[in-house]
Amino acid sequence: PERIRFLGSLGFREDRPVYSCRQVHSKTVVIVTDQPVEELAGIEADGLITRRRDAVLAVTVADCLPIFLVDRVHGAFALLHSGWRGTGIVVQALKRMEQQYGSRPANIAASIGPGIGSCCYRVGEDRYLAFRGRFGPNSVRKQGETFFLDLAAANVELLERRGVGEIHVCRNCTACTPQLSSFRRDGSAFTHMLACIGELEDD
Repeated sequence: PERIRFLGSLGFREDRPVYSCRQVHSKTVVIVTDQPVEELAGIEADGLITRRRDAVLAVTVADCLPIFLVDRVHGAFALLHSGWRGTGIVVQALKRMEQQYGSRPANIAASIGPGIGSCCYRVGEDRYLAFRGRFGPNSVRKQGETFFLDLAAANVELLERRGVGEIHVCRNCTACTPQLSSFRRDGSAFTHMLACIGELEDD
């Protein structure tokens, strides 16, 4: 009921099918065609792609990034859940969009929603070095002997490598923005935030 009310407040009718999956911090993406909503809800994946005009895609986040992709030419769109383990799922999504719908990166607009920032995402040296090696120097930060990741910068690097034509980034950090939920900050008391994407009716 709360999810229905929230989506209704955004302008989605109650009868719109809302697709989500069982998120497991993977790089797996699923194409949404005519599957029942309940069927996809049990599938382990962290990204959804469709061209269905009636479909609403949804993921939950609480430090990980929600990433939105829209093909302005072919009408396909995607929503991804990307944490440190899943960094790279955006590349899989772009490949699947190209295979399924003929999407070209130059025609795709990408938006990266709020997640934990490099101000707060402290990690060990091994993960810092691995991230730096895979996603470039902008994906990490070092302060004295303390190491941090920048998930948004890592994804921007991947999007730019693929030639995505339009990239927007929300830099609000979930861990230090009180209005946002953070697993790192709140521990077991954290709450999930819902990200969604879909086409609104003209009326």
